[in-house]
Order: sequence, then structure tokens, then C-alpha cells
Amino acid sequence: MISPSELLGVIDDIKRVGKAADLDPGHLSEDDDDQSENSFLPRAYDIDRLHADDARDKVFVAILKALVARHNRPSSPKELSNCIMRHEFTVLG
Repeated sequence: MISPSELLGVIDDIKRVGKAADLDPGHLSEDDDDQSENSFLPRAYDIDRLHADDARDKVFVAILKALVARHNRPSSPKELSNCIMRHEFTVLG
């Protein structure tokens, strides 16, 4: 079981990724040609409701960070894994 302080640390880390993506959109998010033509508006997310069991899974947290970095745009598994590896959110495989 993850402790409450560790849970808050994971939540703060995900929020830090989101702030970095908002401050410098080219830094963390990827510019996809097919996505630029799409009029998709990202939905807001509430990371404060992250369950302790979910926060314990490093791959799941890395997927959340990748989605936050990509501004919650629809993404293929390949796009998410590339984002995770590029920004070293966790080690895959």
C-alpha cells in the first residue's frame, strides 16, 4: 500500500508535468500533423482523485503523465510509449 505522503508526491509530480506542458507547449507535447487539423478540445481532468492503488503502478502513472503532457489529446499506444520514453517518465520493457 502506498502512503498518503507518497500519493501526494505522485499527484504533485503529475501536476508539475502539466504545468511544464502549459508553460512551454513544444517542450513536452508532440506536434502531430494529423492532430493539428483536428478541432479536438481537451477535456479537463481531476488528478486529485487518483486512487492510492493506481498511484502505486509506475507504468499507469507514466501513462497519465504522457496524457497530461499531450494535453489529453487522443493518442495511440505508440504515441504514448514514445512520449513516456522520450521524457523518461518510467522505463518500459
